[in-house]
Amino acid sequence: MSLWFIVAILLVAVQVFGTIGINVEDVRCCQCGTMELSVGQDIPKAIMPCPFHIVLPKEAVTYTPGLDVNVNLISTSSRSFRAFMIQARRTNSTASTIEPIGHFIPLENRDQYEQQCTSPTGLGTALVYIGTKPLTQVRLAWQPPQTPEGHIEFRATFVENEKNVWVKEKSARALYDPTRPYQTRKNWLNIIPPIDPIQVSGCGSDKGCYREPANCPELECEYLFTWSERGNVINFEMSAITDGFNDRYFAVGFSKDIYMGEDLVIACVHNASTGYTEIYQAYNENEGKRNRLLNNPKAGIINSTAEGSYNNGRLRCRFSREIAPNDEEVGSFPLTDESFHIFMARGYAPNGHIKRHGLNVGHLPIASPYKVSLKSNEDVSGRARYHLVKAHGCIMLLAWVFFAPIGLIWMKYYTTMWPNSRLCGQRYWVVSHFSCTAMVVLLVIISIICIFVEVGGYSQFPELPQKAHPILGLIVFCCVLLIPIIGLFRCPEGTCCRIIMNWIYWLLWTVAFCLAIPNLFIGLDFGKANTPWWATWIICIYFIFNLVCEIILEVHQCCTHKKNKEIRKKYELMKKENPKSNIPEPWPAGRIFKRNVLITHFIVTLIVTIIMVIVLAVV
Repeated sequence: MSLWFIVAILLVAVQVFGTIGINVEDVRCCQCGTMELSVGQDIPKAIMPCPFHIVLPKEAVTYTPGLDVNVNLISTSSRSFRAFMIQARRTNSTASTIEPIGHFIPLENRDQYEQQCTSPTGLGTALVYIGTKPLTQVRLAWQPPQTPEGHIEFRATFVENEKNVWVKEKSARALYDPTRPYQTRKNWLNIIPPIDPIQVSGCGSDKGCYREPANCPELECEYLFTWSERGNVINFEMSAITDGFNDRYFAVGFSKDIYMGEDLVIACVHNASTGYTEIYQAYNENEGKRNRLLNNPKAGIINSTAEGSYNNGRLRCRFSREIAPNDEEVGSFPLTDESFHIFMARGYAPNGHIKRHGLNVGHLPIASPYKVSLKSNEDVSGRARYHLVKAHGCIMLLAWVFFAPIGLIWMKYYTTMWPNSRLCGQRYWVVSHFSCTAMVVLLVIISIICIFVEVGGYSQFPELPQKAHPILGLIVFCCVLLIPIIGLFRCPEGTCCRIIMNWIYWLLWTVAFCLAIPNLFIGLDFGKANTPWWATWIICIYFIFNLVCEIILEVHQCCTHKKNKEIRKKYELMKKENPKSNIPEPWPAGRIFKRNVLITHFIVTLIVTIIMVIVLAVV
């Protein structure tokens, strides 16, 4: 059982932690002016072209004080770098005027970076990677100085390994100071300047808004959608933050429930090849959950009011639409005649074609917590909750985090404890294991019913690992149903069939538990569960703790095996010599230690289960 458990933990570790970085010596990077490695490090400069590039958004031509610019460090191959330094400098810097301009803010894993090389005039700093995991992509935000400081270029030093280092690599193009003249290049002619920001001061009074998080200004909103009825038209505004790459979309759907299907969708789509941001109308088909453009995707949209832009990772559209367009498809969705749940989604749109969104937390579309009328000027926030999904998750947590580990530990390591005590005529371990097994079976059945009712049958997902979740769940369900059948109809003790039945019983428990663990992690990542990222770490640490307890008990059992064998021999000899005497069974060696491990395991398991059930149910 322990071997299977270790295999399951390794699968979970790969799922949660991702690829583990290699253990390498720290690389001190770098000197401020030359951007070469620190004194004492003799890694040679690479002669071959650098496989790592500094990439700016295509629409970023100039910079504006107070408005961040996305800067990405990307590998063009499968190679990775383990250290780097990046600076922004004036394009006309000389040896005497070199200084960092602006500041870099990491968008992920901020504790693995530090600011260095502070400018003597306080205009900026350089960013250095101090982590150990090799990188193939880094997402940064560059904060310009408060006043324009001339045309800016980006320089970076990349360290791949002990043989290759590229010093002071230059970005493919510069960011221009808007207060100074510059020459326009041919490939910038299609760049559309950002449209005016969306004002949220009128939310709830002059216009209706649905924004997430609540009360956010536009630049801090993950999603923002506004509407206002003016005569025979509705004015719409849409804004969403994306991951900083091109070819993205932000879509708003109008649904009669909190499930996608048979809904009208209005999409704001950016096509990097043209530089334009377009507005389309589409239809969410219930069959296959596909998104299909309408025959006339711009029906009812007043072209003179339509505008959009994609700048520094924020996608923004503004347009007006007729309330009653003269179009058969669009006319079947009277937006002002009834209330709708509003969906907001974002995702990848290669060459302007919308691709299916992800299903995990942060990618699954969010829905308004209640139906909203586009005739009202409400300020809506929050998101709809999928109660049966949360019930399914909470029940599975109870089954596989609380009852299953406790029942398995009793069965494996506590069959000889409390030898002379009985509960309902049975040993303590039998009662405890049977009770935990019965609860696991009951909870799994209830949980499966909940999720089948939620999705209306078997749920199919387009890609792994979500695609594996229902498959693993059904395998676990079948094993759980067979476990009590094997337990109840075992052959009499002492027969050869009893040994076979015991092995089958052990195998079913092993398969069920080892598949349930990774499946639990897959389930926690679903967007409908909306589980915080740190909750996954709690579960992972708990299962490591459970494994440590099993290892400790296994070692303890091996260390006391010889002594317990001698104790048992003496007991059998005494019974043989005094067959009519009622001689109590002896306690096993190390019983106090095993009791303390059991109590500790139970308390930790109970605390983790309570925390996780509360988090999953409330958040």
